[in-house]
Amino acid sequence: MKKIQNTALLVCTISLLGATVGAGSVTAADQRSGVQNRLAHENSPYLLLHAHNPVDWYPWGPEALEKARAEDKPIFLSVGYSSCYWCHVMERKVFSNKEIAKFLNEKFICIKVDREERPDVDDIYMTSLLVYQQLSGGRGRGGWPLSLFLTPAGNPIAGATYLPPEDLPGGRRGFLTIARRIFSAWSERRGDVERSSQLISKEVRRLSVPAAAQASDIDSSVVQTAVSAVESLYDSEWGGVDLTEGNQQGPRFPNIPRLLLLMSVIEESKSPANTVAKPLDQLQKMVHHSFTRMAQGGIRDHLAGGFHRYSTDRRWRVPHFEKMLYDQAQLLEGYTIASQLTGEPLFEEVAVEIADFVRKEFTTPQGAFCSALDAETNAIEGEYYVWHESEIDQLLSSDDAKLFKSAYGVGNSNPFEHGHILHLPKTVAELSRNQNTPVSQFLSRLAASRQTLLDARNKRERPFLDDKVLTAWNAMMIRALAISGLHLNRATDIAAAKRAARFLLKNLRNEDGDLLRSWRSGEATHAAYLDDYAFLVSALIALHDATGDDEWMQLAQELNERQLSRFYDDEQHVFYFTAHDHEQLIARTSSPFDSVFPSGNSVAIRNLIRLSGQSDDLSETARQTLLRFLPVIQKSPASSSGLALAVHEWLVASEKYSSSTSTTLDGKRSSGSTPDQESQSSPESPAADEETAIKTRTVFRPVLTPDPVQKNNAKKRVTAHVFPRYNKLPRGKKCPVAIELRVQEGWHINANRPHSNFLIPTEINLKTKPKVNVRMTRIAYPKHKLHTIQQESEPYHVYDGKVMIYCLLETDAQESTNVAKLEFHIRYQACNDDQCEKPVTMVMKGVLPLADPHDDIEKLYPEKFKKAVREKSPAPKATNQRRDSDEQS
Repeated sequence: MKKIQNTALLVCTISLLGATVGAGSVTAADQRSGVQNRLAHENSPYLLLHAHNPVDWYPWGPEALEKARAEDKPIFLSVGYSSCYWCHVMERKVFSNKEIAKFLNEKFICIKVDREERPDVDDIYMTSLLVYQQLSGGRGRGGWPLSLFLTPAGNPIAGATYLPPEDLPGGRRGFLTIARRIFSAWSERRGDVERSSQLISKEVRRLSVPAAAQASDIDSSVVQTAVSAVESLYDSEWGGVDLTEGNQQGPRFPNIPRLLLLMSVIEESKSPANTVAKPLDQLQKMVHHSFTRMAQGGIRDHLAGGFHRYSTDRRWRVPHFEKMLYDQAQLLEGYTIASQLTGEPLFEEVAVEIADFVRKEFTTPQGAFCSALDAETNAIEGEYYVWHESEIDQLLSSDDAKLFKSAYGVGNSNPFEHGHILHLPKTVAELSRNQNTPVSQFLSRLAASRQTLLDARNKRERPFLDDKVLTAWNAMMIRALAISGLHLNRATDIAAAKRAARFLLKNLRNEDGDLLRSWRSGEATHAAYLDDYAFLVSALIALHDATGDDEWMQLAQELNERQLSRFYDDEQHVFYFTAHDHEQLIARTSSPFDSVFPSGNSVAIRNLIRLSGQSDDLSETARQTLLRFLPVIQKSPASSSGLALAVHEWLVASEKYSSSTSTTLDGKRSSGSTPDQESQSSPESPAADEETAIKTRTVFRPVLTPDPVQKNNAKKRVTAHVFPRYNKLPRGKKCPVAIELRVQEGWHINANRPHSNFLIPTEINLKTKPKVNVRMTRIAYPKHKLHTIQQESEPYHVYDGKVMIYCLLETDAQESTNVAKLEFHIRYQACNDDQCEKPVTMVMKGVLPLADPHDDIEKLYPEKFKKAVREKSPAPKATNQRRDSDEQS
């Protein structure tokens, strides 16, 4: 560590600069030239803000990185976002400065990144900044704008957050001084600089994935630990759950993931799976007090609704004024659930305000949601939101002005330099008592006054609206609106959620069906990240709950499968933030920790738990991932509240499922399972794991994926077994497979080629894990039966009783994988003479080892192939061959 520190200090030491430096009154227009740089061709509002800088900016991409390597120049990387106040200050004061721009253009390749479009780049280099600060003796604080100097290979040299253009009194160095020192060190001590940068990158890679530890069991202790950790951060005076020894006066963030954990524990307190042995009245007090204080504070916009990003002080009074979509989403969900949990009318009022604000001010004409509102107008933070007493006196009558100023703390000590911030020093009940006025009359007068002030405020110059549409943030709002619509009986919220969901599914997908991250002005760009997939799956599940429409659950299942194939690591048991085919950066991250919203891993696991009612495989993936992260929760419980909530939901779901199904979520047989339930599995007992299955004979386990309400009926209607002819799949050869369906007496399923195109055919498809080239060919369906129903003119083509379907499995001789994970997807619709149930997909999952030429191969299930198999054909020539007989899934 000492060697690293000395090397880093040799390069330079840069102090972290926070929001204590005045912004001044210089505007961007004062310094901009009429020349456009490359950012003029970008779509991001933040990048476009810098399009007229004299700095020769590149967007992040191959062109800039290749140029840095080709010219052997270091990189200056600047990361920010459109509603970031200090990003605007740096744009005006530093990047519009011609002297600074000239030096940067000559000595560096300059790259500008919108952190909201490229959170992967932001995350890796923010971690790099923190590592650099630790090694160089800095205070270890991050923030935006992020300013980093990199080697041509992208390894971090040194960095800071906001940097002033010139040196300041007290020894604080300006941007140009630091840039010159960096370039001097690069030119004169390059070996030291590169060694230092490589060590920083190595540490970043180490921190990017949790340590390879795994718990042996999932129990309630981890939830108790997390709840105790959140409880220790509770501010008993001003509410909130982020009060630490070093954060006694602020800033304060809502930290909704922590409050959602507490509310979930309270809500399930009567469940047999109650996971926390804690006095619930204390947890209820924490929740009620925190949501009340935030609602009273200046962090809430008392005129238009919605919340500012965070409070700069402990009392929630002076906010950082930008408004972010993800905050509105989380607070809408939080206040909705809190209103149901406590019955507090204020919480429902706040939730309704947020939903109405988002629909009015954050919604695009197409129905999607914008990203953020700026904090500043005319280079003054909060100017749009604050008030002077004289303004209120002019707008309201004398009596109303007096009442309004008393209610909203105007005239008391004012901690903000630009005007009064509306807040509620006392509750409405206390204020009405002090005024000796009935509450209803008091509220009516305040509502009229608020509307008058809002009308006046709407005439002011409005803050800049970042109208780009981000998939993850939109998904969070869709989920929140579905929840508020369901619990607060607001059809408008559900309608808005549905419209936004359809927009995302139509406009933010590429030709292959993969999600994209960002949309603006008709153009969708950037590959999606884990958060985009996980939050959208969660939103679609919430829409299903709110509407009862099976379409949303089906879409959630399909998207979840795509997420698993693109982001999940079966060996590490983690979801990575970037997809397997994503651009390679200096590290690939998988974070278990919440940021301003829950971690993507925690949301993905919660989705798996919810969807695991239709799939044992999803259940096992959720279990393995939770086991992987349990040590992280034990070590940093408050920072991983989202994961603790996932554990809590796992335990609750395990209890619920174990009382109604034959297999609990942890894979153990329930003592309550019935013989009928047990009979739905394969002829032999399911193998405990894949290795056991390989050593004995392959067993394909059934997994149903209908709507949960249908699941029990679907199990009764049709059972399925898969019988491979051989115990191994010969490389470069064929393995016959028999698929047996048994249809419940009195019921039938449609034939593969039904008599009408309007009927759902019985079909079988094969899916395999990525990189395993196994094909299903020559599918042979049996001859249909004719089934006549009274008052129907034409007979139906159906299967009933025992149904045998045959196919071949083929693979390439060069296939290197040793084990093929196979999924036979059997889709059918069960009917009787009176009704047809909804279509069902049964997934039969199993594994087959691949055989080398010298391996012994055993024949299996001879009774299934006596009449059907000739060694070179999967079945006798069937009279009704499948329409696409050689289709490969």
